[in-house]
Amino acid sequence: YDADLVMFDSKGQFLTGRLETDRPHVLKLYGSYQFKWGTEVGGRFYAGSGTPITTRVEEQNQIPIMVNGRADAGRTPFLNQTDLLVSHEFKLGEVKRLRFEVNMLNVFNQKTARYMQNIVTRYRDASSAMDLSGVNLLQGYDWHQLLAQTTYAQDKTRSSDPNSLDPTKNWAVDPTYGKWDVYNPGFSGRIAIKFIF
Repeated sequence: YDADLVMFDSKGQFLTGRLETDRPHVLKLYGSYQFKWGTEVGGRFYAGSGTPITTRVEEQNQIPIMVNGRADAGRTPFLNQTDLLVSHEFKLGEVKRLRFEVNMLNVFNQKTARYMQNIVTRYRDASSAMDLSGVNLLQGYDWHQLLAQTTYAQDKTRSSDPNSLDPTKNWAVDPTYGKWDVYNPGFSGRIAIKFIF
């Protein structure tokens, strides 16, 4: 770790728990079948449970702190995708062949969210960052109170409630906080023609 700040939550507890890439249940199926007349059909199916979401708040050195511990904000949606490959080969003489392929990724066009914006404060902006300089990490701290003391939260022309996590009431809160982002790519396909000799 770069600093002690990322090793403790706001309650003074040493961070333990599942990492943000954890998918405890994953199923992968692959298979193909070649017909007598030269056509081959192959498929791939992937399914995995969602990844944990952890609430983070940046402090003045732009370090995102896991204030509520790991995986406190649920998981991303269940992810699954089906891919399909269809190909056919034509023989041209003794050794030469012509191969046509259609490769389809994410056949059912499932655009599942793979990330939720989990940083409460405005990204890389010191005016919305908590000041932990006087905090004993082992004793814990009230991160809502520290957030309410930031420059942006105190700006009365923009913030009506510095204790709120609603970006329309507290300008220190990033407007994208809690919103889905980074979706699984939709359907895509490739067509290939190969001359094999």
